Amino acid sequence: MMTDPDEIKKVLPGLSAEIYDILSKKGKKVDIPRGQTLLKEGYYVNALPIVLDGLLKVTSRDEDKEILLYYINRGESCIMSFSACITNSASKIFAVTETDSTVLMISADTLNALIRSHPSFNGYFYQLYQFRYEELIGAIDQLVFKKFDERLFEYLKEKSEKLGHREIKITHQEIAQDTGTAREVVSRALKKMEKEGKVQLRRNEIKIL
Repeated sequence: MMTDPDEIKKVLPGLSAEIYDILSKKGKKVDIPRGQTLLKEGYYVNALPIVLDGLLKVTSRDEDKEILLYYINRGESCIMSFSACITNSASKIFAVTETDSTVLMISADTLNALIRSHPSFNGYFYQLYQFRYEELIGAIDQLVFKKFDERLFEYLKEKSEKLGHREIKITHQEIAQDTGTAREVVSRALKKMEKEGKVQLRRNEIKIL
């Protein structure tokens, strides 16, 4: 089923009418429930997701450890998947739906054809590269210069902003996976933050105060 070009234009403004037409005809609109893995490390990427609605979480894993790299918001795509698509290489990340999401899947063939025939389309990905680079530099700064309590609160605030509400349904173990630390460390830090009046802890839910 063809996606309405106007729907794509709302989330990807500034492109040409021809590009919208190609994306609407060649792209596949898919509804994906929360918690589904969209991309896996080690698997070849044959289609690029562009988020029309919802939120994706991108992580890197090493054996039993996992760390959050960035979120993919409405109107954004995964820059790591873009790189894997155009170089025909395996994914180096995992992407999971953080909420019920709607994505436009663009095949690798269509993506490469668009890049060749419409150089202006590259500008969209150049902007994403710059944005992700700045995000990762910020993440490195936090790891080096901030205590875990501070990093955890920033993590919770960011997740709250991405989800659009102060109540976050999440377990201590899930936080530990995202932040690359032990669950016990997370639990201690959260109890301290609750005493400081920053959060309110509930069963499998945290409220930012």
